[in-house]
Amino acid sequence: MATQRETRPRKEKESTSENESGWHDSQLDRHRLVIACVRGNVSVRETIRTILRDALPPDSPPPLLVLGPTAPEEVSNGQSNRIGWVTFVGGSSMAHPSAHVEIISPDNLLEVNLFIEKCVQENESKVIVGDFLDNVIRSINSPESFYSFFCQLASRVKLKKRKAILVIKEDIHDRSVVETVKRFADLVLEFRDQDNNGALKVEMRTLNFADNIYTAWRPFSDWLQPISMTS
Repeated sequence: MATQRETRPRKEKESTSENESGWHDSQLDRHRLVIACVRGNVSVRETIRTILRDALPPDSPPPLLVLGPTAPEEVSNGQSNRIGWVTFVGGSSMAHPSAHVEIISPDNLLEVNLFIEKCVQENESKVIVGDFLDNVIRSINSPESFYSFFCQLASRVKLKKRKAILVIKEDIHDRSVVETVKRFADLVLEFRDQDNNGALKVEMRTLNFADNIYTAWRPFSDWLQPISMTS
């Protein structure tokens, strides 16, 4: 991957603060904008479940979920404050059966921004988790519009000392758009599946742009494999 921030020599360093599920606790704690890029048969839904279960402090307030292709009932354990579901729904009604879920059209960037701002200001948690970028990217025909939207989102996360852990399905988008998302990230976690004698295994590598530290591909936890052949 070629970006302006990679003109300096790369350093490769293995994390010493990785918990048993494979997450780098110290890195996640220190960085504001974390992008998890999945490809191949790695499931976005299971990756979000893993983040909610293992990547956030157990005593922290529930995060704000802003979802896209992943439906609220697939990942919510009933403990989240509010859930934004950025998706298209047929018919005239945009209401969700749950009062905690608000459906937002992915091509309405203003409403997406307003929902996030309102919920973060009203709730104790300053953490945003979700895969809504997949639907937003696929719904916007203008790269300039998406760049402006994501630039504003990333800036607010950092200026207001929030944390966002956003998951994207890397291989369904144009490379230039994926590079735009990575460009704003402090930390990128990349996941891929590998065939290990007929068994699918997940590998992860870390691109720590903030500290200019990059790791090689290595196995993710054997007991926690975010693999799905259908998502």
